[in-house]
Parts: sequence; structure tokens; C-alpha cells
Amino acid sequence: MAQTLFVLYNSFSIDFGGFNHPVQEPLTIFLVLIGIILLSPFLFRLIKIPDIASFIIMGVLVGPYGFHILDRDASIELLGTIGLLYIMFTAGLELNLEKLQAKPKNSVVFGLATFIIPFILGFVVSKYLLQLENHATILVAIMFSTHTLVAYPIVRKLGVNRDISVLTAVGGTIITDTLVLLILSIVIQDFQEGSVGLKLIKLIVFFVLYTLVILYTFPKIAQWFFKYIKRDRPVHYLFLLFMVCLSSFMAGQIGSEPIIGAFLAGLALNKSIPRNSLLMHHVDFVGNVLFIPVFLIGIGMLIQVKLLFTGSYLWFVTIILVLAAFTGKWLAAWLAKKILKFNATRRRLLFGLTCSHAAATIAIILVGYEKQLIDINVFNATIFIILISSLTATIITERSAKKLVLDTNFDDEPIHQERILVPIANPSTMANLLLVANAFHKLNQSEPVYLINILNENKSTQENIRKVRDALEINIAEFNNLNENLKVITRIDLNIASGIIRAAKEYMISDIVFGWSEKTTTSQRIFGTVFDHLFSSTQTLYALKFSEVLYNFPKFVVYVPENLEYEPSIASIISKICSLPQPADKLIFYVKNESCRLKISALIPKKKKYAVSYFFDSVPESICNSSQMNILFLLRKQSVSYHTKNNVWVHKAIESNQTGHCIIVVPGFDS
Repeated sequence: MAQTLFVLYNSFSIDFGGFNHPVQEPLTIFLVLIGIILLSPFLFRLIKIPDIASFIIMGVLVGPYGFHILDRDASIELLGTIGLLYIMFTAGLELNLEKLQAKPKNSVVFGLATFIIPFILGFVVSKYLLQLENHATILVAIMFSTHTLVAYPIVRKLGVNRDISVLTAVGGTIITDTLVLLILSIVIQDFQEGSVGLKLIKLIVFFVLYTLVILYTFPKIAQWFFKYIKRDRPVHYLFLLFMVCLSSFMAGQIGSEPIIGAFLAGLALNKSIPRNSLLMHHVDFVGNVLFIPVFLIGIGMLIQVKLLFTGSYLWFVTIILVLAAFTGKWLAAWLAKKILKFNATRRRLLFGLTCSHAAATIAIILVGYEKQLIDINVFNATIFIILISSLTATIITERSAKKLVLDTNFDDEPIHQERILVPIANPSTMANLLLVANAFHKLNQSEPVYLINILNENKSTQENIRKVRDALEINIAEFNNLNENLKVITRIDLNIASGIIRAAKEYMISDIVFGWSEKTTTSQRIFGTVFDHLFSSTQTLYALKFSEVLYNFPKFVVYVPENLEYEPSIASIISKICSLPQPADKLIFYVKNESCRLKISALIPKKKKYAVSYFFDSVPESICNSSQMNILFLLRKQSVSYHTKNNVWVHKAIESNQTGHCIIVVPGFDS
């Protein structure tokens, strides 16, 4: 250990003035990068800083203008270039083209508004306030026009992704990003020698032909490849990476920018890769683990921190650009509200979704900086725009989307296929789990119940499945009811929760039923229990803590938190609670208000007998009754009904063992 520290000390050449010589050894460079990617998100999440910002900040610290641990050498530039292409590829891949077709008028109106208004404002600010030269002015202007749907996962989780304002934002993004990247190609071409007019006509002709070739041939090639190369998943991923690089290379050959080729490749392959497929998981995994973090670290290395303390000009540029960026997007949302007759909540949601500048903004500003079209002050100010806008967009979108849910009836939303997953650790004690799963399954018998057993050693899958079935047949009478509708899955994984979550994604599981105990070890308090890890997933969770048969409980008491009726999964949850084996006339709901009572009552089957009582800030005394079955709700932070007080008193009730026998329900959302 001492020798290792000595070697690291010598390699870093540390003194009080910083690092005299940056790391040069390839292995040590890679070690530092992987260490940053591994540790920085954990550290910065403690102070609520998002991952994208954490990597940029770490790049500043380890780069040549910080402690100079690393140089921005060829290896970092290579991985960073792939990371930049990867960002643009996934940006095209994640855009839903069907939503552009769903509301074409709205998409066109807002797409043009959110491109033109910020462009004009950016042009005026850059030209007359900052007095930038023409090409830098246009680059800053299109940077204002583009945006990234950083906060889109929030609206998807809250169940409002089919709202007209969200569809408008997504459709408008496709239009404005396409226009921005086209103008970027023209701006870069203007620097070539020869006739500008001739170059421009040539570029447009080649660009149109190139776009048609990519959008027409890439889907057909992908369809053929996936059809005949079916089982080799690593080859599928390598094929996608090859197609991205090929499209980027072709874009460069016609005089455009490689990032435009990567974006078009994403659009072309959009429908070829299912969003919940393992291939999409591999795309996200590799990009988020290596390429994109290294790119962001490389961006941080370009930031000259000393400029923050050597004068006021950088701060002047930053304030002007930040205010102009937000103003342009707010005016575009305001105009869309007037033309499309949106209410104030939808206007705020539209602004929240489109005020963030990330993927294309980083690409544009990096291209401009590397070609010496913009100076270091504008580059640094743009990084501030990215950080500030990403945080602001998240806050505005979450607040607006939650208000929209409370104000709007989304009962006409399509019902997703429900699939139940039951993790089993000890088959001989799984009677209650399967009893509950069987009750849930009777509501929808078109899908099997999935039982998963996670192994941490390489046992035979078939042998494990046979042992599980034998144990089930011996110990569980309800197994006969499920014999034809039961699928046993075996996974080999060092982490039980990771194995469950991966299987849930692969089989598109909507509900997970599992046994749970509040007893935790020291390591579980530090790193979290299986429940904690599943809590960060998207499925509806049913955590069971009881040993008796459900029929033996004299009554079932459900404590409903405020606004639970607005959760996307509420109908499914209530129907499942009502399907549990329970005594007649002994189902009691405690609700917060009349609105909740009416919604819950409407969801309960007509023949089901139940009672309703009210509780407010204090915990009902009935929860201490150890003979009853208590059903409590823990809420994820991104849920519509999330409130700190609810989770606090549920945690306190659990920790003090007041709850006795209970089922903890965590409402799910669309992933």
C-alpha cells in the first residue's frame, strides 16, 4: 500500500503550487478519468448538482486551468469527439417523430417561433451589445434557438407526456434543431475560399441529397441487419456505432459538420430501435458510462477559471447571454400560447421544457471555439448558460407539470399492459407473495406472472427453475391456479436489486411484488436495501411485511395521501387492493379530502363494500392495531402526490414498528 502511494505521489509530482507535470502515462490517465466518472456523481448529488454539471466542474479542476492533473491530449479529444457525436445521435434517437405527426400545426408554429424569436434576440445582443463579428454573432444566435428536452423524463413520469403542450414542445424541437444544424453548416462553409454563393448552393444540394440518402437507406440497412443477425447483441451495438460514425464521416465529406451526421443517423434509426429494448439499454449504458462523461470533462478542461477573477467582462457577457437566452424562449412560449390558445400552466410547461440548453448548444459552441469563431469569454459564458438553464428547466417543468396534472383530467389515457414480477429468495416462504400475485393476476389473465430468482453463482438455469417449481408445488396451494400462467426467470447477478430491475426492463414489468423486512444491517444503512434500490425504479411496488394468511386479518385499512388520486397508476393500484383476499365489509380507506374520496369511490368495483374515514395531519390511532392489515404509501419525489410529511410519518411508523403487518405501496409511472 505504501509503495502504491509513493508511486502515485511521484507520478503526480505534487507540491503546494499544484501539479508541476500532468499525468502522461496512458494507464494513469484512464485511471483518473474512470475515478472521476465513478465518484463525482455521488459527491455532487449530495449538494443537488446534476451529473452533467459535476463532470464539467471536475474537468475544470483536473484540467490545465485548474490543478493541471491532466492535459487535454489526443486520447481525451478522441473519446470526447465520440462523446459529442454520441450526444447528437441519442438526441435524434430519442425524438418521437410520431408526435410531430400528431400535432403538425402546433409543431410548425412553435418550432418556427422558438427558432426565430431567440435567433433575432441573440443576433441583436451579440451584434450590438457584445459587438461580436458576423460569424460569432450567428453562432450565438443559433445557440439561443436550439434547446434540449432535459426535463422531458419529468413529464413522462408524471403521466402528462401526451398533453398537447408536451407534444408541441417535442415536435417544435425537431424543427428548430434541424434548422439550427443546417445554419451551422452554412456558417462554417462561409469560411472556405471561393464564391460564397456557389459554395452555399453546392452545400444545400449536397446536404439535401445526403439527408435523403441517410433517412432512406439507414432504416432499410438496419432492418436487414437486425433480421439476419439476430442473436449477437454486441454486434448489434457495434453496428449502430459504425452507422453513426459513417453518417458523421459522410457529413464531413460534403462540407458539413460531423455532429449533423450523427443527429441524422439518430433520426433515421429512430424507429428501428425499440425504446425499452436491451439494445437501447446498451446505447444508454455505454454513452453515459464512458463517452459522454469524458466529453463533458474535456469541456471543463477548456474553461479558464482565472478569467472569473481577473475582471468584470466575463460576468457582463454571462449575465447578458443568460438573460437573453431565457427571454427568447419565454417569448416563444408566450407567442405559442396566444396563437395555439394554451392556458398559463401549459405555457409555463412549454417554457420549462424548451428553456434548457445542453446537447446541441455544447456542440455548436465547441465547433465555434475550435474554429476560433468565438473567444474564451463567450465559451465560458455558454457553459454557465448550460448549467443554469438545465437546473431552471427541471424546476419549472416539475412545478408546471404537477399543476397541470391537478388541473386536468387524464382519464382518457391509454392503459398500458400490466405485468407482475415476483422476486423469490426462499421458495419455501413465498406463499403470501404468490397469493397476492395470484389475486392481482385474476384482474388480467392475458399475461403470465413472472417469478425471478437471482443467483450470484453460475448454477444451471434449468436446474434452478426445476428446484423453484418443486418448492412451489410443495409449499403453495395457489400454484395450481397459476401453473399455466407462470414464468420462472433465473438471473445471475452479484446485486439482487440490479438483477430485478434489469429483468423488469426486459420484460416490461409494471408491478413488482416482494417480501420485505424493516431490519437492516450496517452495510444496508450505508449502501441501501433492495427496497431502496427498487424505489429508484419506475414500477409500482408492493412490499409485503406479514407472515399470516391474508384471510385471517379482520380488516384492511388503507391510508391514502393527499393528491394520490392524480397518480397515473392510481386506477391499477385501487383495483389491486380491492382484489386482495379480505373479509367482507372490512375494507376501510382513510382519505385527506372530499376530492380524493370521490375519485377513490369511483375506482372501487360497484359490488365491493368499503368504508371511508378522514385523517389530516396526525397519524390515525388505528395504525397501531397489530391485528389489522395496514396499507401505506411511500411516494417518489417526482410523483404528483409527493409530500415530505407523508413519507416522514410512514417512515416513523415503520421504524417504531407501529404498523405491525403492512403492505407498502409505491406508485409507479411510465418509464
